[in-house]
Amino acid sequence: MNKIHQQELEQLQALFKEEGIDRAEDRIKILEIFLATEEHITDTDLVKLLRKKGYNFEPGFVKDTLELFTRYGFAQVNKFDGEQPRYEHRHLGHHHDHLICIRCQKIIEFENNQLEALQLQIASQHGFHMLQHKMEIYGLCSDCINTRETLLSLASAKEGEYVQIKEFTGGSGMQNRLATLGLRSGDEVEILTNSGHGPLVLALNCSRLALGRGIAQKIIVLPNGRQKGERPQVRLSQLKEGQKATIVRVTGSGAFRRRLMEMGFLKGTEITVEKYAPLQDPMELIIKGYHVSLRVCEAAQVFVSVGSK
Repeated sequence: MNKIHQQELEQLQALFKEEGIDRAEDRIKILEIFLATEEHITDTDLVKLLRKKGYNFEPGFVKDTLELFTRYGFAQVNKFDGEQPRYEHRHLGHHHDHLICIRCQKIIEFENNQLEALQLQIASQHGFHMLQHKMEIYGLCSDCINTRETLLSLASAKEGEYVQIKEFTGGSGMQNRLATLGLRSGDEVEILTNSGHGPLVLALNCSRLALGRGIAQKIIVLPNGRQKGERPQVRLSQLKEGQKATIVRVTGSGAFRRRLMEMGFLKGTEITVEKYAPLQDPMELIIKGYHVSLRVCEAAQVFVSVGSK
């Protein structure tokens, strides 16, 4: 056991004695096992670790002990989206944020001093005194991206993803039915909600479209992930006044997409955000020397890399 962990054991022993916490010796044994892992673990995970070490504490007692560790500042609890509470060792004077893979549930810790400074700057600009914060970024880890099938059913797509429709497996009747809803092969759509049960909701051409899971299973799509070496992409609607960017791709379909392309929204074209209307919609843009007005929901269909070429 390293020196810091030994000090923490001694500190907790002193706190437990001072507070009259019951079964203090058993709780210290649990802390020893907890400190031996730097993983983000649930109370169930910790019970399994303890049993491997020969301890057979009741699950309720282990959970209660983890809550005590959190109360006294030796652990912190994270409630990631849709997951059981996970506990991690709380390092004094140290802060980190998390990348969470929504497929394999891998959690990656990261630190970025520039990001920390920017958050303080933003708080200061608003006259706000920041006490604490956390950042959780959800997506797919590199392992899951590399092992993911090239094509998958729409029902398997994740919330927040953009996917391109490649084909329909339900025959001509299915194609005609979806065509009446404005959904065709080649369309690129955003997955707004997909909880794994109930309807799946898409965004297409500034409109929402709800599909039953049976239909979604018969729609084959291609995930639109950023290729290795490409610059990070954001939606045009996320840019601030005065920012410049280069168009990477235009999503949407049919007349909507054709209209944007006729206005000059083509891959590789530089664009500048001139200003926003008083109510933040529409956006005023400069593209190829022309001044163009675009609704924010339309600008969300245009992906750009920030900075001029």
